[in-house]
Amino acid sequence: MIITLDGPSGTGKSTLTKEIAKALGFSLLNTGMLYRALTYYLFTNNILPNSEELEKIIDSTKIDIIFVNNEQRVIINGDDYTKYINDVIVQKNVSLYSVIPCFREKVTNVFRESVNNNNIVVEGRDIGTVVFPNAEYKFYVVCDIEIRAKRRLTDLMNENQVITLEDVKKSLQLRDKIDSSREVSPLKCPENAVIIDTSHSTIKQSLAEILSYIK
Repeated sequence: MIITLDGPSGTGKSTLTKEIAKALGFSLLNTGMLYRALTYYLFTNNILPNSEELEKIIDSTKIDIIFVNNEQRVIINGDDYTKYINDVIVQKNVSLYSVIPCFREKVTNVFRESVNNNNIVVEGRDIGTVVFPNAEYKFYVVCDIEIRAKRRLTDLMNENQVITLEDVKKSLQLRDKIDSSREVSPLKCPENAVIIDTSHSTIKQSLAEILSYIK
């Protein structure tokens, strides 16, 4: 069974995905982990986003997603790249690679191949529309922008970052605009998806709502 959660940044979908996986005993497929690992691999091998060899290199790169005790690992050409996903190189470059069609196509194919009849919960921005359009259960998570900004600000303050609520709000709005207007796999509500509004609900309440739809 495949369960997908799509939605804008800061709506709580990542936390909900983890809680659904825990509640059902499903594997958690982290899409961002693969985007980040492949970015690190390409950049550190001097294959830049504008490289003429990019498509050829991506096509010949062997990528596997494996689960160890339901924990995801990303294996590229036989080496585990999971430990590099939060590297500063990734933070600065993942958005440059992720908009490239051949990059996204490769990632999408790896996602589909990794399922292998497993029970999977997966979140992202094009999961229910592009990657797994035939998923058994699809959810679209939304939240009021003011509440999203306040939640994000709390996270950033806990990381000792100095930033204003207004700046966080503007950053989220810009991300929403980019995600929903991009030519390749734009963010939108999947067909037949159930909309989950987390604006005034706790994670526990939203989880219960989602589980009530899953038979």
